[in-house]
Amino acid sequence: MTFLSGPRESKKILPILSSIVALGLCSLSEAKPDPMEARARAKADRPWFAQFMSGDPVVAGFPGESEEERLKRVAKWEDARFGLFLHWGPQKAGGEVKISNKVLSKFNPTKFDAEEWVLTAKNIGFKYIVITTKHHSGFCMFASDYTDHDIVDATPFKRDPMKELADACAKHDMMLGFYYSVWDIAHRDYTAKIGSPDYARYHQFMLDQTEELLTKYGDVVTLWMDGEWVNTWSYERASDYRDHVRKWQPEILLVDRVGQRRLGDGDYGSSENYVPYIGDNLDGRLWESCQRFDGGWFWKGRDTSESLQWALLNLTDTVSRGGNFLMNMGPTPQGELPPVSVKKLQPMGEWLRTYGESIYGTERGPHYLLDWGACTRRGNTLYYQITHWPNDGKLVIPGLQTEIKNITFLGDRGGAALKHQSTEGDVVVAVPAKPVDPLMSVMKVELAGPPVVDNALRPLSRPLRAQKGDAKVKAGDYFLSAAFAKIHGDDLHFSLGAGAGTQRENLKGWTNPKDWVEWELVIEEPGTFDLKVNRSSWMNSGKYVVEVAGQKFEDTLKAGDRGKGRLSPFKTSFQEVNLGKVTFDRPGRYKLSVKAVEISPQAIEYDQGLMMLREVVLSPARN
Repeated sequence: MTFLSGPRESKKILPILSSIVALGLCSLSEAKPDPMEARARAKADRPWFAQFMSGDPVVAGFPGESEEERLKRVAKWEDARFGLFLHWGPQKAGGEVKISNKVLSKFNPTKFDAEEWVLTAKNIGFKYIVITTKHHSGFCMFASDYTDHDIVDATPFKRDPMKELADACAKHDMMLGFYYSVWDIAHRDYTAKIGSPDYARYHQFMLDQTEELLTKYGDVVTLWMDGEWVNTWSYERASDYRDHVRKWQPEILLVDRVGQRRLGDGDYGSSENYVPYIGDNLDGRLWESCQRFDGGWFWKGRDTSESLQWALLNLTDTVSRGGNFLMNMGPTPQGELPPVSVKKLQPMGEWLRTYGESIYGTERGPHYLLDWGACTRRGNTLYYQITHWPNDGKLVIPGLQTEIKNITFLGDRGGAALKHQSTEGDVVVAVPAKPVDPLMSVMKVELAGPPVVDNALRPLSRPLRAQKGDAKVKAGDYFLSAAFAKIHGDDLHFSLGAGAGTQRENLKGWTNPKDWVEWELVIEEPGTFDLKVNRSSWMNSGKYVVEVAGQKFEDTLKAGDRGKGRLSPFKTSFQEVNLGKVTFDRPGRYKLSVKAVEISPQAIEYDQGLMMLREVVLSPARN
């Protein structure tokens, strides 16, 4: 395969240049250190977890932009709430393999119909599409002047599906985003190790191809990076890349993977294969949950799709927590959207046509956690998506304190207002014996003013919905997620997490010993509980103390086991430790705090800090 350092006209002289380099006549071995790796070189002697972009400034999506300008730029994407992720190409499953010429010679997706794809997506309820243009394999699903390792030159298809899809999206008012991988298995100049004299050519190749994507296909709503978890994707390179993207499409949104998924990288965060819990600590930060509805991202060769209920639960959970849901399908090698998946999702489009008012253009609901459903907000109106119907005809809305003007079921035209009453700080709504909608009912609550909710934590009435990396909790437990903590201090902060469930939402940046966190909980009955803390550290980083109900529990942090798998900025070693039993002598409100006793100087130097803290759990103790 051929990779060009300039447009396709340079192809004739490339063999000559390659021969010269091979003979050493044009060697780059004496080149000066690459200034694009200055920060990475300065950290080369650190432990592996303290390299990458650790301690570097964030790669902000649009430096210098006013808040008013930012809100205007992101509004259409944010309001969309529901996007279709498409991993498509000759590869199968995860896509982290080099694609052979034999496979490419057989890749001929003649059933591809861009307009049918877009209309199908619209009918299901998607408002934007993000599609792979170059995944980790390095194969390009668009016509590129900088390589022949693309769908036009290397396959019998000979068409540019990105152009056809872009035209269909423009015709039918569907926003289009492009996925583009930093990691490139096929490119000869790509490497994950710093110090290569050849990587500069690969960086230029990325810039050239990205310019093609952003100048030949019309408006692109977002550029969705991936494969950025290596040291060669340095702060300097990421910032340079970001600046070039802005030059070509200044209104575009950038995912946080333009940096390395830190709070503040890009325009929005990206959690993978889970929906993070969200409290009040994101301060307006946009985020998106990408999850696989079918396949191993790419088509697996057979149907492996989730259920309709799974899709609806993830959509409502995500939107109720203020995020966008980017749901993946892997189109077939023949060029079709997976037929079984499309058939399963048809009722979702019907549901959204009835209840879309509670999804599109809404914002995060005021509740931290509803174990019987989800809640979105539009001004002074709340929408409750009910997933667990009460058996006694009483739906309890916990902690809602704002005066209620009216309660109805959305979509129930002419339906009578629902009776309700306030009881001990909660609102109890009288509902029918059976759900209004067998798929998922939505209750509309109109308030007299902005919603005010008491989010003091209470025991769970049922286990959390199963997701990757979930806390081990059951009914009766108190779940004190990092998302629900009140943070005291400037350095300690909430993170959405990064990996595919392995690094869930957590508190990080605990480099200041004065920073601390607390949760408020309501103890309904006296009792004794096991106190469990889920935390991660890569070094002997210090000691912390948990204080609650006049009792103290200390824990010393030891270096975690790095285990198997790639070393990346997202790798973690979370461990749940049982610190002992805490007793509450009487019902009432309590504060539980976590404070640093000491933080080792090296933990501060290496920017890890005390620990990553995921959750605290109180479980009723067994006699």
